[in-house]
This record gives sequence, C-alpha cells and structure tokens, in this order.
Amino acid sequence: MKTILYKIALAAITLIVLVGAFAEPHRVSGDCMEPAIMDGRLYFLNRISPYLRQYRIGDIVLFQHEGKVWVSRIAALETNTIQIVDGSIVVDGTTLHDGIRRNWSNWKYGAYGIDMPLQIPADHVFVLSDNLSAHHDDSRVFGPVSKESILGLVWQF
Repeated sequence: MKTILYKIALAAITLIVLVGAFAEPHRVSGDCMEPAIMDGRLYFLNRISPYLRQYRIGDIVLFQHEGKVWVSRIAALETNTIQIVDGSIVVDGTTLHDGIRRNWSNWKYGAYGIDMPLQIPADHVFVLSDNLSAHHDDSRVFGPVSKESILGLVWQF
C-alpha cells in the first residue's frame, strides 16, 4: 500500500514539475479577445513553443507592455508590411482572411498601420485584438511588439 502511495506522490510531483517547466497558468481579464479567449478564464501559457517554432500569424500570445501583461493575436510578422484599410487587414498586399469578425466601426484610436502601410521591424510582431468593440489597445495604438516582450503562446483547450 505504501509503495502505491509513493508512486502516486512521485507521479504527482513529476507532473507538477513538468507542467511548471512548460506551462504557466494565467487568468485573463477583459473581453478584448472574446470569443477565442474568455474574460476571467484560466489559460496556460506555453513558454517552450516559441523556442521550437517561429511565431505565426494567428498565434495568440501574452506579452508585456508598460508593466502589464496583455493578450492579443499576431496579425503580421517581422519584415511584413501591414495596412488596415476599409475594415480589412492587408499583409504584404494580401487581404488576411482569418475568420475573425472584427467590428471596425467607431475606431478612432491609434495610428500604426491604419490607412498607411507599416513595415514591421526585425524581431517584432504586430498584434490585434479580436474584439475591437472592447477598445483594447494593441499594435494600432502602441506599434509593433518586440519578440523579446512576448511571454509565450496561449494554449487553448
């Protein structure tokens, strides 16, 4: 009986260590990424994946900006040119069809990439919120985000 309890305890400790090494729990507050990321829910931050593969358009990331942790979706990668025109996201001359229905009406904030092409600098990405009606700041307001400030990818289950 003691052997079984030791094995269970060892397995639990191993699981905790592995999860702690690869994933970090984060409770997301705010509706800027709804419905993909829901306000108040617990998500795991995958800290290892960015070392195993390049970031991709469509990845949801947590990043630090102005001392806070933010969540947004990558809309353009380094060296891409992005422009937001007539409610569409245009990356390198091609309209991005990501299946996200963004509400662009009444958007009067920020200047980066809106109506004018913006080339993303090396080691940066351009992030956008999914729920634009939340008026959440993203790269349109504070510009491209350095890859160095990205904490990791959000795991969605």
